[in-house]
Amino acid sequence: MKQLTLLSFLLVFILLANIAFAQVQYYGIDATVNDNGRTFVKLTITFANPEKKLNFNIIGKVENFSASSIAGPVNCNLQSDSISFINCNLSLTRDKRTVETSFETNDFVKKLGDKFYFDADLSLNKPIDQVYASVKLSEIFRLADQDLAEKISFPQNVTTISELGRRIMIVWNLKNIESQPLRFQFFYEELQPAPIFTIRLRYFLAFGVLAASVIAYLIFRFKTKPEKLILSVLDDFERKVVDVIVASGGIVNQKKVVQETNLSKAKVSRVVKSLVDRGIVEIERLGRTNKLKLIKKKFEI
Repeated sequence: MKQLTLLSFLLVFILLANIAFAQVQYYGIDATVNDNGRTFVKLTITFANPEKKLNFNIIGKVENFSASSIAGPVNCNLQSDSISFINCNLSLTRDKRTVETSFETNDFVKKLGDKFYFDADLSLNKPIDQVYASVKLSEIFRLADQDLAEKISFPQNVTTISELGRRIMIVWNLKNIESQPLRFQFFYEELQPAPIFTIRLRYFLAFGVLAASVIAYLIFRFKTKPEKLILSVLDDFERKVVDVIVASGGIVNQKKVVQETNLSKAKVSRVVKSLVDRGIVEIERLGRTNKLKLIKKKFEI
């Protein structure tokens, strides 16, 4: 009889000891806040033993709730209003004791003046070995310009505040949590946009530099256009006429061109007209003949 009593006492002690020990080995909280203050939350819970039920409450209205586990189906009942009540039946095993849930809510962020206040109570009301919680803000926000102790009201032992590109991530790494609330709070604010005048001035300066570069290139391109480039676009007859003018120092009588090129007067007239149209040659009328001049700004002799 004494042995039976002792055995019963030991069983009760072991049962109470198991209750006293942490019921959750790991609790992961991953939250992301978008530009409009809507929060997307993923909870990862690994139990110490294969629990059959998971019950917890969220302050705020929960939307798009889902739950899953590789151990088997997770059947949850959600009653969502100003407080959301979540009750799940689990099918965990000793080797597969992890449950993942996700949801969205608009109730974790409140506007207070020119700042925003994040307040999320994600308590499980169970002893927990380790909690890892992170909240990522949108790129247009930053933590409020206050001392760290004022920025993060609870829990105060923030281990990391990092910047991913321009995105701020706030991290808590907690251990040996009893049944106290897990309520994460901090203030943040919108990044101050650059003044419109500054933005316009930057664009104006950039455009001015680009335009000046293009104009300078065009001036250099056409003012220093080499002779070879012009000659490369002329046909054989035009080149013969230009060669005669160049050999004469840039100005010549049209009759001499006829003589030097052995072309007919009509052919020379057509070629000269083509060169005038291209802006390479200009004509000066002298009695019954013409004097041909190379346009020096277009053609360097």
